[in-house]
Amino acid sequence: MLKKLSLAALIAMGSMSVASATPLTEAIKGVDLSGMIRVRFYNYAPKDENTVNRWRTSSDFKFTIPVSEELKVVYKLGVEGNVYADDNDALDGTNINPNPAENLVFLKYSANGVNVIAGKIPVATSVTGSGHGEAHGAGAIATFKASDNVTLAGAWINALGSVDQIPDNTLGNDIYAVAALFNVDMVKGNVWYYHATNAIKNLYTVSVDVTPVENVDVHADYAAGKGDEDGAKTKNYFNVSAKYTQDAFCVKVGYAKTDKDDGIVVLDNDSPIAAVLPVEQRYAIANDIDTSAFYAKAGYNVDAKTNVYVAYAGVNDKSEDNADSTEVVVGGSYKYSKKMKFSALYSIFNDKSADNEDQNELKVEAKYSF
Repeated sequence: MLKKLSLAALIAMGSMSVASATPLTEAIKGVDLSGMIRVRFYNYAPKDENTVNRWRTSSDFKFTIPVSEELKVVYKLGVEGNVYADDNDALDGTNINPNPAENLVFLKYSANGVNVIAGKIPVATSVTGSGHGEAHGAGAIATFKASDNVTLAGAWINALGSVDQIPDNTLGNDIYAVAALFNVDMVKGNVWYYHATNAIKNLYTVSVDVTPVENVDVHADYAAGKGDEDGAKTKNYFNVSAKYTQDAFCVKVGYAKTDKDDGIVVLDNDSPIAAVLPVEQRYAIANDIDTSAFYAKAGYNVDAKTNVYVAYAGVNDKSEDNADSTEVVVGGSYKYSKKMKFSALYSIFNDKSADNEDQNELKVEAKYSF
């Protein structure tokens, strides 16, 4: 079609586009930009196999555009890419795969204690990813500050992406949720109820943090979920931990356990109540069957910019999978500046199951936040 247009017509079309365009200085006026740029290097050393190097780049750009005092338009773009440097496919570029991990556009309304986001949105709940990652989907989430101590919430997610626990979740499992978040004296926490069509009949979660004495924090999670299939049983999971902080030193110990029934108590292993083991390779057991885990982490702030830590998790799996494991992680971080941070860890994973999939992992990260 363009071949049939005259030069004069093309010039006229270009003039119309320029005339209707908004100058950049006007377009970005009042726009708030936040996000991060990150590069990671991994070295995997599986037992009896060749080591593999992997590079991963990630970036998040969040533009908040004011429409009025109460209403804003938010655009969030996240891009990820991987290169497996020891894979022959990488030589011809087939494993160099930058892709939009997130492309979110939604409205954000705030007034008189009411906050609403609607559109393609980040989905931060007790059972969707915000620990090692962030879940996103299409729908709406609203909160209302009922008092200084209580906030109520409700959500409808029409299509949930980036989760790993619901089969065919991207095909339209509607998820409904209501919640209450509370903060009274030394106790704070949240209570959630969920229903997912064709997947979960009901799912409850409770999380509580208590500070009984100075320098001591106690945390507890509980979840009970029942599937939508006939004859489904209620699956239970709990996690409890205690943390002690004194000057530059911090130590945390915890215990998590699931019952003998099959089922779903989290939609994503990256969710806050699931990703509780302070290690790298096996950090969640919430949906496992008849499994328990003991974990511990000790950290020390060498100075205002430098932190080092060691962590341990031992998993005891009594199901037919018998997937027992232990993992030890040694790591640290350095804040080069207010916005730039470097971190590294080394993980030793010992798989005691019949598969015997032992693996050591090195991860180095540089992250710029703005």
